[in-house]
Amino acid sequence: MLRGERGSGTLLAIGVVLGVLSVAVVGMLWAAVLVAHHRVDAAADLVALSAAHALQSGEGDACETAERIAGVHAVGLTGCRVEREVVSVVVEVELGLGVLGAPRVTADARAGPLGGD
Repeated sequence: MLRGERGSGTLLAIGVVLGVLSVAVVGMLWAAVLVAHHRVDAAADLVALSAAHALQSGEGDACETAERIAGVHAVGLTGCRVEREVVSVVVEVELGLGVLGAPRVTADARAGPLGGD
């Protein structure tokens, strides 16, 4: 071993560990966003279906039902529109990433009778 190479293995190991940790952190952030996206998509579908059911059955106001169901699924209802027998909703969830911020993930969904506009 040459004198100038002493400690180079340690630096290489530190570099590899930092690279692996960086990939792991990015992977965890990606997974958190992906899970939130799937969660908000499913919640939007459930909210729209519940609101359309309330509208068609006459059990109450569609948008009030949408608000209630959104609360049950821990998402925020940011939009609700009723056009004839079709209910369109927009829901969002805040993704808490600590020091990286709290981005909002949104999804929209429509529900109504088959062939509805």
